Amino acid sequence: MGNHGPFSFADHAGLSQTWREEITRAASVPCYAQEKDDPMKPSMKSVNASVVLALLGAAMLNGCNSGPTPTSTQTTEASPPATPVVRETSAAPDTGPPIAPMAAPTVIQSQPGSDGSQLDLLKVAVTGDILTVTLRCSSDKKFNTRNFSLKDVSVIDDATSQRIAVLKDSDGNWLASKVSGDNMFADCTVQPGILWAKFAAPSAGAKTVSVNLPEVAPFDGVPVTH
Repeated sequence: MGNHGPFSFADHAGLSQTWREEITRAASVPCYAQEKDDPMKPSMKSVNASVVLALLGAAMLNGCNSGPTPTSTQTTEASPPATPVVRETSAAPDTGPPIAPMAAPTVIQSQPGSDGSQLDLLKVAVTGDILTVTLRCSSDKKFNTRNFSLKDVSVIDDATSQRIAVLKDSDGNWLASKVSGDNMFADCTVQPGILWAKFAAPSAGAKTVSVNLPEVAPFDGVPVTH
């Protein structure tokens, strides 16, 4: 091995204090002259230099191995798919089965009135001792209001030929629809109007009656419903 110059820590500033002390101790070992009788035996100076270099190499290798541990790359876990938004629709309140429209009333008879109006007889029924007569008034005219004098409205008992007048209550009020004074009004426009009046029941043997209103053809032979 060749000669080596003096060792300097300035050339290896990255060495730790422990390695500096080891190298210093190895370099301080005294060097002896090579024995003349054994030329193949290495001198202590060469040995010391070899030791220093070995320690230096080990120190540098250790320094390389003691560097900061590389940070492992963290695997980013895939985010779970977003939960779809479900829109809730409020259910309509349960109102039960739909209400069927009222059936159109059956017309028993129809008679013409004045001013192009028409009256339809819808009901002649006895309840207890009271006979109720219900009619419907209609007209092709936009405005057609009829009024009937209640003194002239009557029912004829076909079994006895007795005339029955419209009843009054205990206070003297007519038992009829849309009463004003002694008159019963009916709206006979395109939207048919309903009118009714109450009478004393006919005799028990009467099967039919006749209904009379002023300025309207009579409703004759109308069956009585009990």
